[in-house]
Amino acid sequence: MSKLFYYFAGLFFIISLFTMNPGNIRAEDAPIRVVLDAYRVEFSAPPVIENESTLVPFRPIFERMGLEITWDAATRTITGHKPDIDIELQIDNPIAKVNGKLIMLSAAPKIRDGNTFVPLRFISEAVGAKVEWDEVQRTVVIYSKKEYTSMDNKFRFTAYGLWGNMAGIDQMKPEVDERVQDFSTVEDMENIQIAMRYFNFTMLFISTEQKVNETKDMSLIQYLDRAKQKGAITKEDIIDEKQMKLFGFDAFQLTYVNNRDWDKRIDTLIIFKSGSQFYSIRNSSYEVTYKSSIQDFQGLLGSMRFNDKE
Repeated sequence: MSKLFYYFAGLFFIISLFTMNPGNIRAEDAPIRVVLDAYRVEFSAPPVIENESTLVPFRPIFERMGLEITWDAATRTITGHKPDIDIELQIDNPIAKVNGKLIMLSAAPKIRDGNTFVPLRFISEAVGAKVEWDEVQRTVVIYSKKEYTSMDNKFRFTAYGLWGNMAGIDQMKPEVDERVQDFSTVEDMENIQIAMRYFNFTMLFISTEQKVNETKDMSLIQYLDRAKQKGAITKEDIIDEKQMKLFGFDAFQLTYVNNRDWDKRIDTLIIFKSGSQFYSIRNSSYEVTYKSSIQDFQGLLGSMRFNDKE
């Protein structure tokens, strides 16, 4: 059975966590769910809402967010630590500390039925995560924050959620990986500096042109035409094509239909030139997830730093 079948079966299960609601239960009485990076967080006691804040047992969420836990029984203080982050909360105290800075909480930590509850949004945002509340499904959705760097150290950026770094993509060969043709559609494999895949199969590629002697005299439009030819992109496939600025450089952005997968993809390709070298950034998502994907891509670009002096 195909790999894609298992992938989408798993994806359907994850989506069901957001959409299922027990029958014969009023929405306001339905249990509160917490989903971190597409996976549900299980607690020893159900989350509760107090003063419009969701409180959860602290240990599962601290551990899932990579926080090292310390409990001081004498002062009833919980401390969470990870590189560059120290969080301190005291039972029944509405004031917390993040890296020594005092923060007023909308609801104080408390002990209930032997479980220590802490405000979920505060903990999530203290470690840089994004938090959303789905009122209809009574679900808190959390997207963790991670920093990424391309192999040539020229690109650095922030991404949120369940992204995976597809390490080793430059070593894949068509004869040993049936999906490699879907990965590198407009890029040469040896040019790829980072390749990432989101849980919904959105993909991100950043490439640095290695054949400088062949391309250094090309204009941006000529290099774009070269990419179109390599990706077999026709006029009918093109949704939008425009000039833009990226990192202070002239750039072209091409949005087009990518027909080289089992289902329709929408790709956004950006190319720019610094000195004599071309660079490309491509976001590729299935049509059904394109709207949310392109918003995430714009946020990712907004966080991106480029340094060609590395």
